[in-house]
Amino acid sequence: MERISKFQLGAMIILFQIGSTPLFEIGSRAKQDAWLVVVVSMLLGSVLLAMFLYIQRREPEMNLSGLFMHYFGPWIGRLLLLFYVAVFAYESMRNLRDFGDLTIMTILPRTPISLIMIIILFLTIYSIYKGMEVFFRVAEFIVWGVLFFYFVLFAMYLISGIIVFDHILPVLENGIQPVIKESLSGYIWFPFGQMIVFLMFWSYLSEKRLLVKTTVLSFVVSGIVILITNVINLMVLGPSLPDISSIPLLQSVQLIQIANILERFDAFVILLFYAGIFIKSTLWFLAAVLGLSQLFQTEYRKFALPVGAIIYSFTFIPPNWQTHVEIGETIAKKYMLNPIYILFIPTILMIIMWIRGPSNKSKSSQA
Repeated sequence: MERISKFQLGAMIILFQIGSTPLFEIGSRAKQDAWLVVVVSMLLGSVLLAMFLYIQRREPEMNLSGLFMHYFGPWIGRLLLLFYVAVFAYESMRNLRDFGDLTIMTILPRTPISLIMIIILFLTIYSIYKGMEVFFRVAEFIVWGVLFFYFVLFAMYLISGIIVFDHILPVLENGIQPVIKESLSGYIWFPFGQMIVFLMFWSYLSEKRLLVKTTVLSFVVSGIVILITNVINLMVLGPSLPDISSIPLLQSVQLIQIANILERFDAFVILLFYAGIFIKSTLWFLAAVLGLSQLFQTEYRKFALPVGAIIYSFTFIPPNWQTHVEIGETIAKKYMLNPIYILFIPTILMIIMWIRGPSNKSKSSQA
């Protein structure tokens, strides 16, 4: 059985949570209080995280696939697992399309998006074939570079003198209601609620006793990076511009100019985006093929090519970036996909686990 270390898990959580999040300005409809939307969403997301950790600690040797089979029975369990496989593949598809559109809008406008996405998909499938342990080691290797470059980027903002603190004032001018509304409408689920995907991987942790500590610490670190990014966008662009900007962080970083020498950090930021989106897309992909492997009782690598082909095909449904974003919002809000797979089903699972108690296998492992 493949195993991952606490450092690899922590690195993966940080990179996954940051992921494609800096592409968007969280809570922009709350204007200058958008940064409070991040804080509230993170606090609410920590409640969801506590539920996910409770589920995992009750059955430390089972992942989400095994939990569905064990607690819902073979028929309902398989249906639920198939639903989650579809969700994981869908999320991977969205990140793959994010990667393609980002490249087209920034550095390679004349390159066919189909070529860009097939290259990143090839790297994703290659990572799957190399195995879970290798992929998690990649995250452990690059996380320090990503965090260091974000730190340098934040320092550049401060040194350049383009930050205007008045842009986040007055605080709560319209009360707390817009902040709560924005948090509950979407940002509790993205990115913080997406921690549910780690229910597919926590059981592979070699040091189970460090599960909670490692996860919570990494969750907080990634949340702080997201919060600082959000605050800086507000301070640099003001409360109105991020709401209409395609990529707020990229627009704000273009304003950095130090001593008429250091400027145009666009490529620098795009590399950070690429690292986060690749990790996030591949982890969703890996979760999908793991679910299929446990559904059909076979090796997960066998599903990499067919799942990759399906994901690649579906990336072409949105004709452009704006439609891609709108489709995502419709599925998430109108059809309530996020509450269903992040809140409702896990809550039912937790209640059933609480009523039935831990399995004999779990009891023996905790003894």
